[in-house]
Amino acid sequence: MRFSSSAPYMVGMSILLLLAGCAKSTDDGNASNNAAMVEAIDDVDALGAVGSDVARLPTDDWVGRWTGPEGLFLDIQPSPDGKPGHYAIANRDNLDRQDDYDGVADGSTIRFVRDGKDLAIRQGKGDETGLKYLAGKQECLIVMAGQEGYCR
Repeated sequence: MRFSSSAPYMVGMSILLLLAGCAKSTDDGNASNNAAMVEAIDDVDALGAVGSDVARLPTDDWVGRWTGPEGLFLDIQPSPDGKPGHYAIANRDNLDRQDDYDGVADGSTIRFVRDGKDLAIRQGKGDETGLKYLAGKQECLIVMAGQEGYCR
């Protein structure tokens, strides 16, 4: 059997037409599947339920910058690794030092290590900090009562 010089061209065109036909039918199937997906996710509240396995911690409300006297601060952010209950802490605890620490939620505190000491950040009031600058403030975090605290 002999093929003409246009035979490969004809075979190639036939394959393309066949593939185009298959692609068309696949698209029609996807369109109906997409419509089914939209109908299946009709309950918006069901979408939020998927991510609700992780409970919100009380310490999550402490995220942000807290101010102490003379430019001191405590800045708490979610940990870059995204683990629940883990925090990235930037802290200027005295005029000569500013450093970063890893914090972990422990009940109603965030624990971190500074200078080899295990410290806990807890919620409190300005009067509990022992610092005149923070006296009377209501929304504060205390690292060492009577010595170190920060408020909003």
